[in-house]
Amino acid sequence: MAEQWTGRFGGLGLAADQELLYLHLLSTPGLSVGQLAAALGIAVEQAQVALGALAELGLVERPTADGGVWSAAAPDVALEELLLRRELELRRTRGRITELLRTYRRTSSGPEGELVEVITGRESISELWRSLQVGVRQQLRVLDKPPYIRRSDPELELAALGRGVRMRVVYESQVLRDPERVAEIQLYAGAGEQARVLPELPLKLALVDDRWALLPVSSGTELQSVLLVRPSSLLDALAGLFELYWSRAMRVPAADSTDLPRDRHRQLLTLLAAGLTDESIARQMGVSTRTVQRWVRELMDRFGARTRFQAGIQAARADLL
Repeated sequence: MAEQWTGRFGGLGLAADQELLYLHLLSTPGLSVGQLAAALGIAVEQAQVALGALAELGLVERPTADGGVWSAAAPDVALEELLLRRELELRRTRGRITELLRTYRRTSSGPEGELVEVITGRESISELWRSLQVGVRQQLRVLDKPPYIRRSDPELELAALGRGVRMRVVYESQVLRDPERVAEIQLYAGAGEQARVLPELPLKLALVDDRWALLPVSSGTELQSVLLVRPSSLLDALAGLFELYWSRAMRVPAADSTDLPRDRHRQLLTLLAAGLTDESIARQMGVSTRTVQRWVRELMDRFGARTRFQAGIQAARADLL
């Protein structure tokens, strides 16, 4: 099978000779078929066919009746129109996914194949997750914990938030020890993500609308194999699991608290309840570790708590978070 051309305009479906002809006409307009064929080193017949295809796409202007020269159409108009056509084709194809899925289920090996699918390999898992993020329509719910197959893609999440997708994420506290991840979470929160944190999470989980769930096959296999769960009682149970942990989690404190010291205390209490270390809390709050330790002692004395985590929980029960 011949490889698909993936040149500068590969995403528009242009063949190699079509793209090269169009680019040549952009830089050197007003050429005949023979001149174009000679310039690109192809047969005149091949150039004629490629020019006809480009003309059908609106990328070149056909010769007038009294001349035999070709010219490229203005790219801002011509390429924009072609992009719109391609987007319409993609939307139509997406509309056929349900029909294709019904066919897939009819030919699967058994009832379990209809509801749960195993995906293996880092690249396959990564591409599946990207596709699910692009396809989410209403809500995305995530239990987020390491390890990660790939770095997060802010553009994907921000695009989803921009089109009105509701996102709720519970982060495991160790995620907040990475300054880069904290900056990303604050970016997402500023765009509308609802973020909470817990000291530990039982598993990684993503729920895309009420259509799919993605989770590891078993503990320790996050990077090798995952389960894709479709609508079923299992999917309902996973949604219930997420809601349980969401209800127990603490809100991730905002980065730009302005009402001090009340907001400072709220931020400290939230991070304590999340189980972060003094060093991680100090980085988040922009103070020294010694200052954090002093604040922690004051809070523990205030609530009569024996541990940092206990102080955070008691503060939450007192409705201070």
